[in-house]
Amino acid sequence: MSRKGWIITISSLIVIALAASAIYYTFPRNVEVRLTGIKYRLGEEGAKAGTEQATVFIKGKSRMTWKGKRIFRGEVGIVGEDIPVPEDQRRLTIHFDDKGMGAMSYAYFDYDRPGGTAHPRTYRYHTLFANKDYSEITLLLMMPRGGNTDTSSKWWSGEDGFMLSAPANNREEALVVSNQLMRKYLSQPGLERFRLQ
Repeated sequence: MSRKGWIITISSLIVIALAASAIYYTFPRNVEVRLTGIKYRLGEEGAKAGTEQATVFIKGKSRMTWKGKRIFRGEVGIVGEDIPVPEDQRRLTIHFDDKGMGAMSYAYFDYDRPGGTAHPRTYRYHTLFANKDYSEITLLLMMPRGGNTDTSSKWWSGEDGFMLSAPANNREEALVVSNQLMRKYLSQPGLERFRLQ
């Protein structure tokens, strides 16, 4: 084979390999996990308070974009937790940022009666940190401010906020999972020395 033939062959193989890699990288992966972990509160008061065992389920598809951003489409929930979103509208799209954080918000319709007027609603759920295969997760549990039941005023604080981390058997294991998954988030300016406790 001539030199020109070799160049064309090698160039073609490189293009095919790059195309195959790009397709593999962005191809959606099925995710179906059920993890048992610990629900706990941060801070000194949280350390004194008890913990609660909780189970998280995640079912859907996860993929990477060409720009390296992770997107999850599917369902995420805490077993036994009741939310106001109708069951047939609980499909989420979570866009993870470069720090690994994915905000969870439901956009849904509330009907005043069957076949009646549809009222668009938004329900701000929790914030998710997860490793690539979703075998380890941390949820920042968004809670109403000061007993307020209005879902638009939910909050989370790194000082005394509520967390759910899995898999974990106790508060110490849960904190290890949280600090590991949130290390990029916690290393941003102003939080460099911050560590969840």
